[in-house]
Amino acid sequence: MNKFGKYLLLVTGFAILATFARIPGAVINVHAQGGGCSVASLKGIYAFSRTGVNNAAGGPIAEIGLDVLNGAGTRGIIRSTRSTNGVIQDWTNSPPNTGTYTIDSDCTGSFFDANGNKNNIIVVDGGKRFLLLSAEPQTTVTSEGIRLDMKDKD
Repeated sequence: MNKFGKYLLLVTGFAILATFARIPGAVINVHAQGGGCSVASLKGIYAFSRTGVNNAAGGPIAEIGLDVLNGAGTRGIIRSTRSTNGVIQDWTNSPPNTGTYTIDSDCTGSFFDANGNKNNIIVVDGGKRFLLLSAEPQTTVTSEGIRLDMKDKD
């Protein structure tokens, strides 16, 4: 390729990059718009999925279920099922108020289980979703929750 072709290719690449960088919606704002987030940002029933590895138990773990967040900092997993090392457990119901949560104005925060174990969380889409990271000795799990639309369907 001659010198002119190299420059043309370089200029074209930069033009394409500049074009895509300016597409509306292509830039994601990390911080919340307006007043930010709070515990009230997470309110409702969320379907969640968790996946990770438990090195102490020797393998992968996965869980799905429903999590209730009351918008005031109290939470409870109401129904879940899990798989550890390929063995799927039956659905189980949990008592309400099995933990708490805090959310800072920058939409980051923490979930705490009934034993006080901490998980880090990010509130996404104004509270429609959350992302969670749980790390304990020999166990790392990521989770995503999506708020269910519980409106009556007449």
